Amino acid sequence: VREKNRKKEVVLARQIAMFLSKKLTKASLKTIGLHFGGRDHSTVIHAFNNIEKLTAEDVSLNELVNGLRNKLELGI
Repeated sequence: VREKNRKKEVVLARQIAMFLSKKLTKASLKTIGLHFGGRDHSTVIHAFNNIEKLTAEDVSLNELVNGLRNKLELGI
């Protein structure tokens, strides 16, 4: 997820991870980007906006992201 891989599955996983990082931490966009292979803050913004859009359109993706969020919040 931290590599410069552009495969669709990896990109989606990375974007979900960035989305959750922004939602669940107080880390700056720059800091989040650095933890994902030195990406720019604008990449984190794009990932966040993209996952918000996709979860609004896709019920199964929304359930996946919410499930991951719940597990992270509970520390599972």
